[in-house]
Amino acid sequence: MVDVELDQGYYERGIAARRDAHTHLEDVTDILDGIEDEADELLADLLAILDRTEGD
Repeated sequence: MVDVELDQGYYERGIAARRDAHTHLEDVTDILDGIEDEADELLADLLAILDRTEGD
């Protein structure tokens, strides 16, 4: 077994990194929801186009 000695700031840096990541990533869900909505609209448009061409 290897003995690992962590410096005094190890946990503080980890907590700060997680806090920063949370702050920077808080909008990701809204952004992805918007992308999903746009993809759904594109799919609906594509299906409508395909339905029109099949009827011809």
